Amino acid sequence: MKPDFLKGVRFADLTWAGAGPFGTKIFSDFGADVVKIESSVRLDSVRTGGPFKDRVYGVNRSGYFASRNTRKKSVVLDLKTEAGRALVFDIIRQSDVISNNYGPGAMDRLGLGYEAVRAVKPDIIYLSMPMYGEDGPRAGMLGVGMTISAVSGLMWSTAYGPDDPVGPGTHYPDHAANPYHAAFAVLAALRYKRLTGKGMKIDLAQVESTINFIGTAFTYQAMTGENPPQGSNTSQEMAPHGIYRCKGEDSWCAITVDSDTAWRAMADLLGQPSLAASPDYATAPARIANRTALDAIVSAWTGDRPADEVAAMLRQAGIPAAGVANARYLIEKDAQLAARAYWQRVDHPELGRSLYASPPYRVDGERIELVRPPLLGEHTREVLSMLLGLKPDTLDQLETAGVFK
Repeated sequence: MKPDFLKGVRFADLTWAGAGPFGTKIFSDFGADVVKIESSVRLDSVRTGGPFKDRVYGVNRSGYFASRNTRKKSVVLDLKTEAGRALVFDIIRQSDVISNNYGPGAMDRLGLGYEAVRAVKPDIIYLSMPMYGEDGPRAGMLGVGMTISAVSGLMWSTAYGPDDPVGPGTHYPDHAANPYHAAFAVLAALRYKRLTGKGMKIDLAQVESTINFIGTAFTYQAMTGENPPQGSNTSQEMAPHGIYRCKGEDSWCAITVDSDTAWRAMADLLGQPSLAASPDYATAPARIANRTALDAIVSAWTGDRPADEVAAMLRQAGIPAAGVANARYLIEKDAQLAARAYWQRVDHPELGRSLYASPPYRVDGERIELVRPPLLGEHTREVLSMLLGLKPDTLDQLETAGVFK
């Protein structure tokens, strides 16, 4: 059984790439009718970006696109044509939400700015997700998830050091901070509309919502006037603390010694109980001051053992630890994900039977059953006939005129 608690809510969805489609997917997976308005003239960038099924390119073969667009309907319209724009407005009239993640001014240039949309649908919820928001001195700056990681300070906070700005890629901006902030805002707007009958404009600046992930770094800077220290996996309060190489190819274990008691237990495991009383390591400040030498001692011990064995020994001794999982481990061996039936196999005309991740939450205890993503333009005629009432002859004329592309 699949929860459909958002059934009856409809999106005119013009989002593309990462954060926008992931945000509207939250709604489609739980029953909302998300009409993805796209075009073969300017394809969604993730339709043209891999990984592709069997490494064969195709606009319907991208795993990236598939995972972010489950259960949506695809309608292709050329918005540069008058008829195409008119059909978008007709869809908007039947929708609760219109969503986009273009830069400021792009929707206005398409004739789909907030005022134009509100004129035909006064109670519309208008979600806009530009990088810096729609106003301010940096509003004209454009970027994607990696850009947002950099300018928000996220890359600084996750770097190993000043000359090594390794960041988390697009994961947090595109698949956590921004889509879930957007979803929360839209849910609040839907509730407001239900109570008042009024719509709302939501201007979600993706840089601002990403900054929420590094609030402690901003607090540190505000309090000290200095940039926070870099060190990625290290801690300013605990040591040993980090990711330690273990036996085997690309095998690692995350270890956190969070107290002097835990350190004494670890010194016993290391076979060097005298370290627990050493002035260089007896207290957390001392261990932090001598972190480099201490990490070398710990790495020498972990390097002779598989990660799972290291983690099990440490946890048995009361020390927080876990092996660093790769994708294969998560799919084939992770007991928690298996118990929650997190992975689902979904059939698709071009992708075949492929693996998808479930939403990491349930409604009333029930996991949703995912529905496959759409082929490009698959639902054009269906939506225009069933939602707008267009007859087959009219649809044929529009297609002949080049509107469906």
